[in-house]
Amino acid sequence: MRLLITARFDRAELERLRPSPTEVRFDGWGETCQKLDAEQLKQALIDIDIFILEYETVSREILEAAPGLRLLACCRNEPGASVDLAAATALNLPVLYPPGRNAVSVAEYTFGLMIGLARHIPKTHHLLRYSDELTRLTYEDKAPDRRHVTSEWSMDRRAPFNRFQGPELAGKILALVGCGSIGREIARRGRAFDMHVIVFDPYVSPAVLDDLGAEPAGLAALAQTADFVVMAAKVTPETTGLFSAEFIGMMKSSAYFINTARAALVDYDALYKALRADRIAGAALDVYRQEPIAADNPFRSLDNVVLSPHLAGASLDIPRHHSRMIVDDLLLALNRQKPRRLLNPEVWEQSRLAQEGLDRGGT
Repeated sequence: MRLLITARFDRAELERLRPSPTEVRFDGWGETCQKLDAEQLKQALIDIDIFILEYETVSREILEAAPGLRLLACCRNEPGASVDLAAATALNLPVLYPPGRNAVSVAEYTFGLMIGLARHIPKTHHLLRYSDELTRLTYEDKAPDRRHVTSEWSMDRRAPFNRFQGPELAGKILALVGCGSIGREIARRGRAFDMHVIVFDPYVSPAVLDDLGAEPAGLAALAQTADFVVMAAKVTPETTGLFSAEFIGMMKSSAYFINTARAALVDYDALYKALRADRIAGAALDVYRQEPIAADNPFRSLDNVVLSPHLAGASLDIPRHHSRMIVDDLLLALNRQKPRRLLNPEVWEQSRLAQEGLDRGGT
């Protein structure tokens, strides 16, 4: 069995495949941060049985040029961004993927943004690090006789204690728009912070919500009651532009908005207008209509926004997660058992791997 791996991959997980594979080759983006182009991929896939990728682009032309290929594994939540899934299915080529590989990463980062936004952590860090606004001051209640007292707050109206107070998360309403693998991890952490979790997701079952300690809510009710609105939905025709001017208009003035999902879910023009007018308390954004964010992006001019350059799903642990998930399913596939995380399960019975295994001339 010959493997080509162009994904970031945990080598230790491959040990679980022993005594197979007989040959493993690492190349492409996972090794050099440079994707193999179409011609390079065609050459690299000669005599390859299993191809594990992450960001290489795999077209029908490439698949048709690799007749020995028996299985693809794409280490992304959305494999269609890298692989021509219709072509793979037409060729009876099973495609594995690791749904939720970055769910914990995004959930933790979301709470980092929530706390940072509500408690003004990025703003005060910036003022302390890059300005003298909070350091070259003499507060009325710290001079002259109490100037030596260094470990107590100043109650001066200009002091940080008065300027940068923010709400705790405990007891607040966390409203999730979407409750897939990422939304569920956010909900669990919300409960750990003693938040009341409500969810808008027409496709999530009552049993899942019960398990999370969350309650269902209609979109209007969610907007009207939420203290923190968090986008955690996939982009579909139904969800595109879901966070609209109408939605924003129903939010409490004290509410915060966080988007670590996709920009297409949100009317960013309406959001900007609301933030500029202090219609809502603030927002934290990790995704944008144009990335990298443009120098003239209007959100950069606002002081009630925390901006992040699409990093929620960028933890160092994600390769370990997707490597484990892919190897779990490879072990099933190599024993001619149907993998659990198949994107196109309908092709499994017709696939060469299911019918023939790896009996191919000693490979």
